[in-house]
Amino acid sequence: MKREMKKNIRPSLLSITVAALLFGFMTAPAAQAETFVFTSSPLTNLNPAGATINGGFSKFPAGKGMYISQCIEPAAGARPTICSDTVQVWVSDSGAIGTVKSTSGITIKPTATITGRSGSADCTKVSCGLFFQVDHLGRNDFSEDKFLPITFAAGAAAPALASDSFIVTADGQTLTKNVGSNISYRKPVAIVVTTQSGLTPEIISATPDCTYAAGVFTALKGNGVCAMSITTAGNASFAPTAANYPFFVGLGEQSIATIAASVKAGKRLTLPTETTFGERIDYKTSSKNCQVSKGVLKGIKKGSCVVTATAAGKVDMWKPLVRNISIPVK
Repeated sequence: MKREMKKNIRPSLLSITVAALLFGFMTAPAAQAETFVFTSSPLTNLNPAGATINGGFSKFPAGKGMYISQCIEPAAGARPTICSDTVQVWVSDSGAIGTVKSTSGITIKPTATITGRSGSADCTKVSCGLFFQVDHLGRNDFSEDKFLPITFAAGAAAPALASDSFIVTADGQTLTKNVGSNISYRKPVAIVVTTQSGLTPEIISATPDCTYAAGVFTALKGNGVCAMSITTAGNASFAPTAANYPFFVGLGEQSIATIAASVKAGKRLTLPTETTFGERIDYKTSSKNCQVSKGVLKGIKKGSCVVTATAAGKVDMWKPLVRNISIPVK
C-alpha cells in the first residue's frame, strides 16, 4: 500500500451527521451496483483487543460524500439496525469540518463490541462489517449502499467502556441526538451542554451554513440543514464519544428598531429606515390622526395612529416584513 495510504486519519471525528441518522436506518429500495472502489487490509482475524484497518478509495462517487460505519450485517434490502456510535468516518471532498478527503488514506479502528443508539452487538458472535452509504446530502440515495464483512480472532476483547452521554439544550429546550430541531436565519441560539463523564465537551458546527462560538449557534442561511457536533475525548471510565444534533434551517424574521411610544400633535417622528437585515422599510397609514412620508411620521390630532411597515424579503434568507405599528398621537 502506498505510504500516503497509511496516514493516520482520526476516526470518529464526527458522528454520522445531520439527516443521515434521521433517515439512514430505514428499509432501502433495491440498490444499484455501487460506483466506488475501496480497498483495505486486514479484514479478517482482527485482534479483538485492538485492531486497525488501513484503506482508501481508488474510485469515488462524483459529487458525493460517504459515511463508513462499523455495523452489524443488515438484512437484504435494508440498512443496518445497529451501528457503532464511535467507529465512523465521513469521507467528502467538500472540505467540511470533520471530513476525510477521498484521496487520503483512511484508518478505521473497529471494536469487537459495538454500541449504538439502537443497541449493542458482540462482533465475535454476530456478523459485523463496514457499511458504506451516501452522506446526509443524499439521504434518500441508496445507490452506494454496501456492506463489507470483517471478522475477529478468538481472544479477549479490550474492556468495553461506556459511551458518554450529553444533556444538550438550545434556548432552554432539550435537544435529542440525531433528531432535527428548527432554527431560523441569524437568530442566535444559546447552547448548554452537560456531560455524564464531567469532561469538557468540544462543540463545533459540522456544516458551513451555521456557526458556533461562545455558546451560541447561528444559521448563516435561511434554508437547508445544519448540524452541531459534540465530542468528548474519553477517560478511564468513558469511551471517546461523539453526537450530532441536526437543525432544519428556516427563513429569518426581520425586525425593526424600537420606535417612540407616542408622538405629540404637530410634532414629527423619524422612523427606522432599515430592518435588522438591511432591507429598506416603506411606511403608509390610512389614519386621519397622522401622516407619514419618506420615513417621517407627523402627528395631526390626538387619537390612534396605525402605521404599516413593509420591507422586501430575500430568497433563501429572510421573509418579507409586514408589521402594523400603533403610535398614539397625544
